[in-house]
Parts: sequence; C-alpha cells; structure tokens
Amino acid sequence: KGFEANLEKKNEIIAAITKLAEDVATHHKGLQKQIKELEALRSAFFTAGKVPQKVNEDTWSRFKEAVRAFNRKKNVFYKNLKKEQQDNLDKKRALVTLANSLKESEEWEKATPEMKRIQREWKQIGHVPRKYSDSIWKEFKTACNHYFDRMHAQKNKASGAETENLEKKNAC
Repeated sequence: KGFEANLEKKNEIIAAITKLAEDVATHHKGLQKQIKELEALRSAFFTAGKVPQKVNEDTWSRFKEAVRAFNRKKNVFYKNLKKEQQDNLDKKRALVTLANSLKESEEWEKATPEMKRIQREWKQIGHVPRKYSDSIWKEFKTACNHYFDRMHAQKNKASGAETENLEKKNAC
C-alpha cells in the first residue's frame, strides 16, 4: 500500500516535470527559476520512496525522459543565446573598428554624423558574452571620446580666434 502511494507521488512529480518541459521560459531569469523548480522536483522524486517492482523501470524511464525533455529545450535556449551574443560581439567589434578608423579624422562634417550613427547603432545591438562586455565597451568609448574631445578642442580654438578678431574689430 505504501508503494502505491509512492507511485502516485512520483507520477505527480513526473507530470509536473513534463508540464515544466512543455513551457520552458524564453529568457534567462525565468529559465533559472525553472531550473531550480526542476531540481526541487528531482529531489522530491528521489525521496518519494520505492514503487511497486512491476512499474519501477517504467516510472524511472518516464522520469528520465521528462527531465531530458526539459534539459533539451533549456540547452537549445542557451545555445541560441550564446550564438546571438557572439553575433552581437562581431557587430560591436565592427563598430569599434569603424570608430577607431574615424577617431583621428578632421573631416568633421562627414565624420561627426557617422560617429553619432555608430553610437546609436551600438545601443541597438544586444548583449555580448560577459567576458568581453567591459573591454569592448571601453575600447568603443575611448575611440568615440577621443574623436569628440578633438572636435570640441578644434571648435573652441576656432571660437577663440573669432572672439579675438571681434575684439580687434571693436578696437578699431
């Protein structure tokens, strides 16, 4: 009689895992929550006790398949996420190359709108692998800052010359 109750409990756990596998989250935070739920269900399965011998193998097989179904979907999500982040890294590397090629430009009328465009494009690109996130951002920011600092210094210099000319005109 105890084995039958254990079987009922294990069947409920298998059903819960199957339900979890049918609706795997499509974002990291939700998936992490589901992974914890799965771990709790696995622990409950192992502590639920023995089932009747005649259904032991079948119960174990259904449990393993339910867990595998969840894990397959989880792995597909992370594999796709990894590929997407790698694609984003490639796009951002291309923007860093472009920013570096423009940072010494003195063709302000051409380079400035292009630098602003690539800054907007940077914001549209999603996440990159965490281990590259800080370094690629610093490299991009350094190139952009270098360009805009030079441009502003040039404008201030020109503005200073205009002010000086105005003072000379007023003196006359």
